[in-house]
Amino acid sequence: RSNLHVVLCMSPIGDAFRTRLRKFPSLVNCCTIDWFTEWPRDALLTVARSFMADVTLEDQVRDSILEMCCYFQESVSAISKVYLAEVRRHNYVTPTSYLEILQAFRSLLDAKREEVSQAKSRYDVGLTKLQSTADQVAGMQEELQALQPKLVIARKDADELMVVIERDTAEAEKTREIVSKDEAAANVKADAANKIKSECEAGLAEAIPALEAAVKALSTLKKSDVDEVKAMKAPPAGVKLTMEAVCIMKEVAPVKVPAPDGRSKIDDFWDPAKKMMADTKFLQSLMDFDKDNIPPAVISKIK
Repeated sequence: RSNLHVVLCMSPIGDAFRTRLRKFPSLVNCCTIDWFTEWPRDALLTVARSFMADVTLEDQVRDSILEMCCYFQESVSAISKVYLAEVRRHNYVTPTSYLEILQAFRSLLDAKREEVSQAKSRYDVGLTKLQSTADQVAGMQEELQALQPKLVIARKDADELMVVIERDTAEAEKTREIVSKDEAAANVKADAANKIKSECEAGLAEAIPALEAAVKALSTLKKSDVDEVKAMKAPPAGVKLTMEAVCIMKEVAPVKVPAPDGRSKIDDFWDPAKKMMADTKFLQSLMDFDKDNIPPAVISKIK
């Protein structure tokens, strides 16, 4: 314990040092204070040379920078002594200040070098683009020179083509007269087609309300209604006709049954209709039926 020594290193700059001394007076009363003297010029040069060792500089420039940094440190130290003598106030010049000068110089040097490098890179790219553009212009000029004979030939071909066009224009005029006559005949047919279209639209206007009424009525049907129809043994003629139409629309094949006279067989849709109504998705299939794309053969059968 008698050989234990504690070393405290503090900077005299700022209020923190004075505050510590006021809080802990034993730092002055019970400690041996050793004020480190200023670094000599050789030490300043050695530290600066070590700090700048990995910076790429010419030897002459490096020596000038080292001398400049030493001059800054020494001149500030000398001015601080004059300041103390005239104003009676201390301005401490510590080794940390010197290291901060070196670090500031190095940071500024790196920033400026990066700035110059970027500017040089932009100039290099610009020069490359200019050279490339010049090469392209020279190439296009050579191509234009090579195309001159071809342009003469193309002009000659164009003149010959104009003669052909004039001849074809005369023939086209004759054709236009024929087309005008055909157009008149086509207009007559178009008028007839428009008349048919009007008749179809009139018929459609009558059919659409009926279709909407049928769709509305279909939406009111329930499974119980389907079950009631399916359970009929002798359905009315209207019911049979309706289910026959549904079978034809859904392309359900009929079955052959004896005719009432007993001599031949006729198509009967009632048994296939009952099988169709037995499907649990029967009503939904009617709702989803593609009424806009009914095959022409089915439409013919319905008529």
